[in-house]
Amino acid sequence: MPRVLLYVTQLLETGGIESHVIEFCEKMSGSGVKVDLVVSNFQMKAGNENRLRQSCDTLYLHRGKSRLSSTLFLVNAALRSNLKKYDALYTNGQGNSIWLLANLFRSRNIWVHHHHTAGDSSDQATWSENYILSLKKADKVVACSTLNASSIATVLGRTIDSIPCFSRKINTQQKISQLLNKVSFGYYGRLIPEKGIDTLCKLSEDSDLSGADFHIWGEGPAYPPSFFEQFSKVHYHGAFNGLQELTNVINSLDAFLLLSVHPEGLPISLLEAMSAGLPWLATDQGGIPDIALDANSTRMISSASPYQDIKNAVVSFANDLKAGRISRTTQIDLYTKKFSSPVLVTQWKEILELQA
Repeated sequence: MPRVLLYVTQLLETGGIESHVIEFCEKMSGSGVKVDLVVSNFQMKAGNENRLRQSCDTLYLHRGKSRLSSTLFLVNAALRSNLKKYDALYTNGQGNSIWLLANLFRSRNIWVHHHHTAGDSSDQATWSENYILSLKKADKVVACSTLNASSIATVLGRTIDSIPCFSRKINTQQKISQLLNKVSFGYYGRLIPEKGIDTLCKLSEDSDLSGADFHIWGEGPAYPPSFFEQFSKVHYHGAFNGLQELTNVINSLDAFLLLSVHPEGLPISLLEAMSAGLPWLATDQGGIPDIALDANSTRMISSASPYQDIKNAVVSFANDLKAGRISRTTQIDLYTKKFSSPVLVTQWKEILELQA
């Protein structure tokens, strides 16, 4: 049975990388691959930790934050892992510890590094010298979209592969197309300014969108619950946990909005929406153009758009939703063919050179 050592720099309570890692471990182990997981900064809650324990063969988790304790943890994890034979080392994330772990760990046939974010000039400005070494020296580097791969390849002068991230398949009750009295737009994820939270709130007060409500799920110090009280048509629901709650969230919406200026890799939220047939409108950040495959149900605007252009796009989107001009089946078909777990398991086995 093939075996992979997966090293992740950090796993927070929630996030795109976190979702991908859980799904990767579950789906790959379910396909006959043994996965051992090493995490330098582990902050997940008990439920997600239990999911990892059920799908991984061995876990090495470090919860301390000091550089010294993290380094000692990595040395110990590498020494213990070197006692086993692995088919592949799969590193995930950014930072100096990628290069350290790869040098400490020698018991592998191939080293594949996965870069999650956009890979553009603003992203490149955050790369340390040791992280750049990792990108240059890994046997293979994988980006999560073809556009991100192209950006990284240009600056590194090497071939960069592309595989989408794993995402949860959401099975929802499809709504019947009809003239709606009110459109429910939604966003869930990290509450940071770069995700367009302020723009969503501004849209909620615009008279041209009087026939729409805006729903927000998530947490972040920049947006305490009291922040949303000033916006009468913004419904803040706090955080949610688990697949069933996510299903309930997506079932309650008519469309998803991601008005991000963040250096996105490949937003898991858009893939989850697509898997359920939920139409979305998003900016063209990072790898988003890779998954905006239907101009009607997966819409995209420039992240540099002024407010008036954003509003016009959202108003047009709302009108089409009300008139029943947007099908939910198109995204589901696209997701099944290009982004579903069976498709990605095959791609990851090929890139990691795993024998069935």
